[in-house]
Amino acid sequence: MTKVGKIIELWRYPVSSLRGERLEEAALDAHGIVGDRRWGLFDVEAGKVAAPEKEKRWRVAPEMQSRLVDDAVEVLAGDGVWRAVGTPEAASAATEILGFPVEFRRYEDPFPKGETAASAPRYDRAHLHVLTTASLARLASLAPADVQVDVRRFRANVVIETEPELEGFIEKEWLNRSLAIGSARAIVVEPCERCSFVALAQGGLPFAPPVLHTIARHGGGGFGIQVNVTTPGALRVGDEVVLA
Repeated sequence: MTKVGKIIELWRYPVSSLRGERLEEAALDAHGIVGDRRWGLFDVEAGKVAAPEKEKRWRVAPEMQSRLVDDAVEVLAGDGVWRAVGTPEAASAATEILGFPVEFRRYEDPFPKGETAASAPRYDRAHLHVLTTASLARLASLAPADVQVDVRRFRANVVIETEPELEGFIEKEWLNRSLAIGSARAIVVEPCERCSFVALAQGGLPFAPPVLHTIARHGGGGFGIQVNVTTPGALRVGDEVVLA
């Protein structure tokens, strides 16, 4: 057992493609952080889920934000007012920002499979996305000096401040190994593949294609790791992370 660092940030994204919320603690169940990525933003006419990394018309979606309040998901759509997802008011506010009819839908549970499943999630990979400060520092050193490598671009659930002796894209060395994170246990399954979402303007961050270019050139297939929960538990900022 080797201590690799401690949790310094926890994030939940109640609605896919929207910005999420930073937490001090989070419950972890068999699917990941409770309430994470359980809703999607859909084109009403086409029935397709938002894809900001693929279609320009969706690129303003990450300027909206989502949060979980007493088991209810709310969205902030540009005017300072939080609205409950699933209501006409939330759909109308998002439609005004995007310029075409959209609505929020809860992903079905269990998730349906196949292209015809209108409420299937954007991604159904691993339970958690984990990123380390070692990797962030390495990416920043490789990117052009004027490029802002900000943790918010990468939408990680857990950010680990690594021990001083750990450098570079260190979490890639943890593939197929177990992690003790807070009171939970998990296994590292694969690197996190990256798309143009990391380059999009969002939450005050500018459009920055060199971020993705640098990952493609130096990341060796990804940036950060995907992790599956083996034992649910509680996560708190400051908890130690131990590699087995």
